[in-house]
Amino acid sequence: MHRPYPATVLLAVALLWIGIDPAVAAAQMEHRHARTSQVAVLLDLQGAQASLGRPAMNGFVLGLQQGHEDGSIPFYALIDTQSDPAATESAASHIASSVSLAAGFTDNDSVLIAGPFFQRSRVPFLSIGATDPALPEMVGDYIFLTPFGDNTQAAAAAEFGLSEFGSSAAILWDSTSQYTRTLPRYFRTRFVELGGTVLLDASYDGGCDITALGRQVAGLPQQPSFVYLAGLPDCVGDVVASLRAAGVTEPIVGGDGLDTTDLLVGDPGPTDDVWFTTHVWLSEQTGTPEAKEFMAAYRAAYGSAPNNAFAALGYDAARLLLDVLGRSRNKNEFFRTLENTEGFKGVTGTISFSSESHVPLKTVWVIAVQDGEKSLADAFVPDSIPPPILDNP
Repeated sequence: MHRPYPATVLLAVALLWIGIDPAVAAAQMEHRHARTSQVAVLLDLQGAQASLGRPAMNGFVLGLQQGHEDGSIPFYALIDTQSDPAATESAASHIASSVSLAAGFTDNDSVLIAGPFFQRSRVPFLSIGATDPALPEMVGDYIFLTPFGDNTQAAAAAEFGLSEFGSSAAILWDSTSQYTRTLPRYFRTRFVELGGTVLLDASYDGGCDITALGRQVAGLPQQPSFVYLAGLPDCVGDVVASLRAAGVTEPIVGGDGLDTTDLLVGDPGPTDDVWFTTHVWLSEQTGTPEAKEFMAAYRAAYGSAPNNAFAALGYDAARLLLDVLGRSRNKNEFFRTLENTEGFKGVTGTISFSSESHVPLKTVWVIAVQDGEKSLADAFVPDSIPPPILDNP
């Protein structure tokens, strides 16, 4: 399950099946055009998004299996888009017109690239982990989100940070990603609305070392109550470590891009005093009943517990697509069936859509990291949520 995947995009589609011999899976792939219900899932199993994409893949495959009492899995194709824009565009352009339902991605940029192909083909596309609430408006009405929107998690971070740490913040954000460009704007809107003061709002151009920005924070005439970090999952532990090395001692709060094992240890050691918002608290002792059940199934399938919430998002996305298949008489009904989803109970919360909104409203979970270990800090729906930002900065 964790072997490297081929680099070619469409011809090297990797079919992952649980309980089915790979030769059988390949034979069934040859008959894909004869199947009436085809599902494609596009995920980044290599590159910068792999620490989110691989758990999401595992959860998705498990969700397909768990959705059938006999353990069989409906026909589907999994494409590794390699955290690469060209691979993403190529994969989407080739497969969009060949399937009836699709899901995938853990970042907004990929949906902005791939989404238009599914929109033009009128194929409902369910984001697994891309969280921009404006995606259905920027790309089109065939886009749906499994997770809450960035406006929701950023508002929760603002409310939590102000309540727990104080009324001033420094905002640091990675300029290389649509996610990390819009997330801090939502945070700032809600934080200022609450009466908070932003002492510094500064960007960095990717990379693992933001010592220079850390020195700016440490050199402020007034030190902030906390730092809000809109960062990406690859090497985020080293990003945090570089801030600490530059003299930043304040609490650091971030979004779900920090929900990766890469956060827990930086250079030179375990991460401390970091909090991040995410989609579910995965604990076999203190998680919700749904989370505990999912974790037991995941451990049975893969031999270890899921290491972030994106595994649960993948699981929920697969089960929701199976629910749509079960509620539809034919593929022409898939869009309306998905849009009419009401009260679908998932591991990451309840999902409901309507013609007015393709983004579910869910609880935001706040996770604390101390000495490289995670613990639950809070869980709530924010009191006020900024509207979606419709431009693409």
